[in-house]
Amino acid sequence: MKKLIALTGAGVGAAVGTVCAVEPVAVARFLDQTMKAVARAADGIEANPVPVSVALGTFLLTVVYHKARGKSFRESVEVAATRVQVVAVPAPVGEPENQVVKRAQARATRTQLIADQIALENQIRKLPADVKQAEKDVCYTEQAVIETEKSLTARRQAHTEAVEKLDVLRKELTVGRSELSAIAVELKKLAEVV
Repeated sequence: MKKLIALTGAGVGAAVGTVCAVEPVAVARFLDQTMKAVARAADGIEANPVPVSVALGTFLLTVVYHKARGKSFRESVEVAATRVQVVAVPAPVGEPENQVVKRAQARATRTQLIADQIALENQIRKLPADVKQAEKDVCYTEQAVIETEKSLTARRQAHTEAVEKLDVLRKELTVGRSELSAIAVELKKLAEVV
């Protein structure tokens, strides 16, 4: 494992050295941009260190907690890395706001309200036609329901009549079969006599 790590490090070092030798201008530009990004991040942390401090403290406490529970150091760091979130801390309530910030917030609020007003007016402008169409749809569907109920009533009546007719025919069939068997018995008796 150590040999693999050493070979990987040597390979990465050789690749970086080759790129630095072949493209020194691009590497210098990349390093300059990287340093600017690092400086900006450092300035942001220096201006408001509380979120970073809270995140770092939470991370360390999570690692210590899981290590104390018996996990390995690697497992503790993995758990802590998946659970830490940087949360912005609101500005203290007592500080007066800058007038420029207040004006910018008022302009942003006004712009958002105007955009919401325009969207709502456009939506309301289309609503009367939609309401009229919905009313027509309700009338048509109500008429269809009434016609379907009439048709259903007629079909129920026809079903009731068919059931009654079936009962009558079944009774007639039963009576006919019983009479037929009685006639057959009588014919057998007569055949024996004659």
